[in-house]
Amino acid sequence: MNRFILTIVAFFALCFAGYQWHKSKQEKKIFVQDINSSTDFDFDQDIKSRTDQYGFLDISVNLPGSKGIVIMAPINCPSRQAKIADYLATELNKQNIPANRISGYTFNHNLANMSEREINQMIDRIEYVKTMAFPLVFVNGKVKSNPSIEDIKNEWELQ
Repeated sequence: MNRFILTIVAFFALCFAGYQWHKSKQEKKIFVQDINSSTDFDFDQDIKSRTDQYGFLDISVNLPGSKGIVIMAPINCPSRQAKIADYLATELNKQNIPANRISGYTFNHNLANMSEREINQMIDRIEYVKTMAFPLVFVNGKVKSNPSIEDIKNEWELQ
């Protein structure tokens, strides 16, 4: 008799767990549909439209020290990305193009005059930058992942 009761309790527990799982999956699906229908923002199109001919992305966010060329990758690190960043900085400085090496960044922006949509678009661009591979090179506020020296020089001259 005990075994029968335990089996029924286990059956109802599994049914309840399955129902809760299905319910949460449906709620997520509805939430995503609401977000997609409430905005006509196309992130990929936004990124493409903000990328210039040399592949630098205008993120339209104030980055401290972003005037000029800023190369970001871990400093004093043996990784390949850090060595590439060191090489870029050295080569640019040899050519009398001022380049700063940093290991991190913060974004600053005045949100007072921005709509919620503009703020969300800016956050999406910042999140996109976080996914880019090092070294990141900022040229007057525009960013590119692992550019060539020629790309950097062309962007510098463009600015």
